[in-house]
Amino acid sequence: LIFLCIGLGNTIISMAGSQLLLRPFTLLWGAKAAYWASTAIMFTLCSVASFILNRRFSFESQAPLGRSIFRFSVVIGVCYLVSFGLSDLLVPGVMGAIFPAVPQEWVTRIAMLVAQVIFTGMNYIGQRLWAFKE
Repeated sequence: LIFLCIGLGNTIISMAGSQLLLRPFTLLWGAKAAYWASTAIMFTLCSVASFILNRRFSFESQAPLGRSIFRFSVVIGVCYLVSFGLSDLLVPGVMGAIFPAVPQEWVTRIAMLVAQVIFTGMNYIGQRLWAFKE
């Protein structure tokens, strides 16, 4: 329950920040780069708070700090690349087949939301089973 509350807060902040950064980054670098840049920046920022709060409150970990930071970073990195890569690969095709009139910007926004859901599930499993294991 504590992990869920921390995750929900991080998800809201991460999604809001990613969505806010998407348009200006798209204007600067294009849609594909904006998708990755906006989500990477927000995930990096939110991961710091997530580490501190989850280590202390969700898992009450006493594992060595250095090892926990390394493992947490690996879990975040793998979950981020898999969830956002998978979503970036699948959502545009599915949206194009079912809703071809939806503008590309909204397809990207939906892909970000789908990726966030996948990320949350994978992240919990990774943190629970490996990152904060003593």
